[in-house]
Amino acid sequence: MSEKIFELIQYAYEHSEAFKERMIRSNLEPNDIKTKEDLSKLPILKKENLPILQQDDLPFGGLATIPIQQMARVFMSPGPIYDPQTSEDDFWRFAEALKTAGFHENDVVQNTFSYHLSPAGFIFDSALRKLGATVIPAGVGNRELQVQIMKDLGVTGYVGTPSFLAILLDAAEEKGWKVGSEIKLSKAFFTAEKFTTELRQRFTDYGIDVYEGYGTADCGLIAYEDKQGEGLKVTETAIVQICDPHTGEVLSDEGEGEVVVTLFDQHYPLIRFGTGDLSSWIKGKVGERLTGVLGRVSDGVKVKGMFVRENQLTAVLEQLGLPNYQAVVTRKEHQDHLEIFIESDRPIPDNIGLKLKDVIRVTPHITTVLPGELKGESKKLVDKREWK
Repeated sequence: MSEKIFELIQYAYEHSEAFKERMIRSNLEPNDIKTKEDLSKLPILKKENLPILQQDDLPFGGLATIPIQQMARVFMSPGPIYDPQTSEDDFWRFAEALKTAGFHENDVVQNTFSYHLSPAGFIFDSALRKLGATVIPAGVGNRELQVQIMKDLGVTGYVGTPSFLAILLDAAEEKGWKVGSEIKLSKAFFTAEKFTTELRQRFTDYGIDVYEGYGTADCGLIAYEDKQGEGLKVTETAIVQICDPHTGEVLSDEGEGEVVVTLFDQHYPLIRFGTGDLSSWIKGKVGERLTGVLGRVSDGVKVKGMFVRENQLTAVLEQLGLPNYQAVVTRKEHQDHLEIFIESDRPIPDNIGLKLKDVIRVTPHITTVLPGELKGESKKLVDKREWK
């Protein structure tokens, strides 16, 4: 491990101008970082700062060591953040988690993550193909079509959010199709959304073997369920730390802190990258097992698998002359619901929801209220979901 760390630091220092400047600002040279413990000498590179860094030096903020013409793909995540895929194969390393969840070469898998701009669809497509599974690139939405595909093609595996699988199974029940006969589904892997105990029990009652994982568009796989203990097992393909979000100090106990990841990708070396997610170690399993995502360091709130941020909403609404608003996230029938209350004494544009969706990738419900009704709410983005 120490040799890999030193090689990564040395390469990044020589080929990434942004990383070299980061080292110089910290009075560091490559020889100063040779072990996992030495990484803490570097300040955390915060995800929330990536949009600014990238806009100052498009497209990757000077972090990449190869030009865009040598990338396999480039994605655009909310922020906006440009995420490069620097090579083919299982670039995001999720095959490790899917293999543990029982996916294999004889599976036909319905991938319900988006293939459009967001990398989620390709993340699981590439991992499943590495395992030899047949992939149906179903993408998001289209309930009736998706459940028809599930029946006609004898789908055995599902990857996506738990709430959308619940929607598909509801549709199957409406048609009189039962899991185990018309619907062959036997396994599912979830991420990007809170997986409730209620839904876990429902899927288990259907005879579906369910697992969940944790990763990001920037970092790929971070941790995953293996049913060998509490929480999620940390991947062996990256360095994962829990750090004080303010000081960057590595936490060596079960305290809550920010998930900080270092990847061994020389072409896009994310080193001491702060994901913005809060987590902690399972008691007695420091460095081995995470409790899962406990919240966010910044103002980002995950809605239907996408991070929505207050500054995104404010930028759009202020441009439209509607600065007074409050966005409220709730959960209805296992689905996230985003409602934005906007103060206005006049009719607001009919397309305001579409303008917001273009930025946050989630369709909001718009409600107009009279000026003063929000009473100057200081918190513009509120998460009122209750998880059971």
